Amino acid sequence: MQKKYWGFILPSTLSFLLTGIYSIIDGIFVGRAMGDMGLAAINIAWPLVALIIALGTGIGMGASVMVSLNRGAGRDDAADQMEGNALFLLVVSSLILTGILYFFGSPLMTLLGAAGEVHTHAMTYLHYILYGAVIQTVASGLTPLMRNRGAAVYSMCAMACGCILNIILDYVLILVFPLGLMGAAIATVLGQLVTLIFALFFYLKKENRISLTNIKPSGSAVKSILKVAASPFGLTYLPSVTIILMNLQCTKYGGDEAVSAYAVLAYLVSFMELLVQGISDGAQPLLSLSKGQNDKKTLRSYTLLTFALGIGVGILSGSLMFLLRHQIPVFYGTSDAAAELIIHAAPAFSLVMALYGLTKPSVSYFYATEHLKQSSTLVYGEVLLTVGTILTLPIVLKLDGVWFTMPCVQVVLSVLAVLFLLTHKKEITPSE
Repeated sequence: MQKKYWGFILPSTLSFLLTGIYSIIDGIFVGRAMGDMGLAAINIAWPLVALIIALGTGIGMGASVMVSLNRGAGRDDAADQMEGNALFLLVVSSLILTGILYFFGSPLMTLLGAAGEVHTHAMTYLHYILYGAVIQTVASGLTPLMRNRGAAVYSMCAMACGCILNIILDYVLILVFPLGLMGAAIATVLGQLVTLIFALFFYLKKENRISLTNIKPSGSAVKSILKVAASPFGLTYLPSVTIILMNLQCTKYGGDEAVSAYAVLAYLVSFMELLVQGISDGAQPLLSLSKGQNDKKTLRSYTLLTFALGIGVGILSGSLMFLLRHQIPVFYGTSDAAAELIIHAAPAFSLVMALYGLTKPSVSYFYATEHLKQSSTLVYGEVLLTVGTILTLPIVLKLDGVWFTMPCVQVVLSVLAVLFLLTHKKEITPSE
């Protein structure tokens, strides 16, 4: 059992680890080439760009859960239909989102706090990303579906090759040829294109082909996928909602230096989140299949392993961030003012990292086992808590209130997650 578990977990975690490394390196390149302005621009633009990836991930993970649940229950035809309808949803939804962001991107960027040169750079990044939005959505959606078919290593290679090319192109297009955020966007799209090519080759194989009959949209299949997709979409996109709110309050209480400081901290927190997501996404097919088979003993084993790994990674990441807080600004090339803010705020974000190790796997466990109320409560409850906290705490604590927002929210969510898990303890307790 454990061999099978690690066969899913390790490739998935390594894939997201490389994605996280890319994210950090991307920020270093932008910071060194463009300074605080570049970091602020890409950070403000990111919530709009992240919609593309979150859309693909949400649909892909939602379909993966439904495929595994149906296969575990012996409903192979329904599982095939879910996979085919996922492809339909990925293409159609990405085209719609591209149109919306193309026509309304500029006013949305202004609402997010971009102005002057920051607005100009942010819009450049968004426009070049949109040229490959369909590529990114479909690639990010097919990746979990490939992993769900047992092709975890192949899926890892698809993501890894895309990330490696992305890193190489970032260096070339940002530092060698100083194309700024246009170069960063082109590198991202071309990296995702490589991942998509891997996925297309996978699904062109005879044994993996999706029939046109299964691609034809079915109301019940689409509804089932979207119902589950709400949680992984929210889980993937929530950091971007937090970025929006944090950027606005950083601008209000600390200016551009605070926005730049938060951009660096957000890169590091995102890296840790990706590690935990790699663990959770890797475990999802096994959790969903065990749930579909009503195999409580196996479900319990996979669940305990997943939480042990998530919590361990969270504590380790938080500890490293705290210990290395003085070295972090040097790597990113921030101004002295931004560096002081990073050092000051790092302990609060270290706590966030540690608690993510519990809260994020909790969300994944609940949607993987089709407990959608619990997963949605944790995901969208975090949004509400973040909004309420970040609008009130800075009134009293000023910029410190901005830094303490995320730790406060994660403490509340951790308590809620534990209560939910204790309520569902019987589900993973085998009968004597």
